[in-house]
Amino acid sequence: MNILVTGATGFIGKHLIPQLLQRGWNVRCLARPTSQRPEEFIDQVEWVIGNLEDRSSLINACANVDAVVHLGGAIKAKNADTFYIVNVEGTRNLLCALEQSGKSNARFIYISSQAALGPAPTSEPLTEVHTPRPVSNYGKSKLEAEEIVLEYKTRQRCIILRPVVVYGPGDRESLAFFKMAKYHLNPRLGIQPQYINLVYVHDLIEIICLGLEKNINSGEIFNVNDGNSAGYRVSEVINCAARLLNTWTLPVFIPKPILKIVAILNDCISKLFGYTSMYNSDKYRELSESYWICSSEKAQTLIGYTPEYDMLKGFFITAKWYKEHRWL
Repeated sequence: MNILVTGATGFIGKHLIPQLLQRGWNVRCLARPTSQRPEEFIDQVEWVIGNLEDRSSLINACANVDAVVHLGGAIKAKNADTFYIVNVEGTRNLLCALEQSGKSNARFIYISSQAALGPAPTSEPLTEVHTPRPVSNYGKSKLEAEEIVLEYKTRQRCIILRPVVVYGPGDRESLAFFKMAKYHLNPRLGIQPQYINLVYVHDLIEIICLGLEKNINSGEIFNVNDGNSAGYRVSEVINCAARLLNTWTLPVFIPKPILKIVAILNDCISKLFGYTSMYNSDKYRELSESYWICSSEKAQTLIGYTPEYDMLKGFFITAKWYKEHRWL
């Protein structure tokens, strides 16, 4: 099987490519000229220079492929327009290029996000049949991209995966849990406890491979978590990281209005100095929600997705990697 992967040099891509190669598949990676190519597989894949905004470069990348795993996209941006250009129009460009240059009825796996579904209003985990309610510009752009994917479901074999918080070795986002633990901090936002779902990167890779291997109806959407759909308290997540670092934490209560003010200040500073902050008003809207929880029962029942890593097992491996690479 000839597979094109976008976002191959990112956190998930660095874990995915070795698994695709191990299965004996031919892998082509789309990369910008400035992207740093991972040494682990730099000479084992075909590299194609291009980007999601340039449709002509995507036509070359899609030539004669049997499947596309679309990981690429913007996770932070100065404004909503950037999210739209990269995540929405970029996905449209890729599907159009695949239709022109790929093999007929090629597989297309879109890696969306729980942000496209949005938070649950109560402690009842959301399923794929719930109406999406994204609260951030990022989430809205991922949902719009999903809608474009579904427009192509009769022309390509498309499925959509909505992973929750993905973590594992090499991830700089989940590193925040461990850094807070290292400095004995366990932030509590507002009065109500907050819950999140997690998924270890290798479990996400496994369901991507299932999507490539199995005969799944085009247009299906799957939530992806570690099997604990009820989620973990955020305070519990940080305390788990602390135990693995042999340290302790103290609760630090942060009123949501203060968090909102900081987000607005970051917005202003970003506009003045022209950089993009990971924490801004868009991120505040996500962080202020109480229940980022959804069910992965559909994936487990319909395609045999069997997550192997709960939080403790996944965090143990991740913490070990962070310490060995001196990230902590």
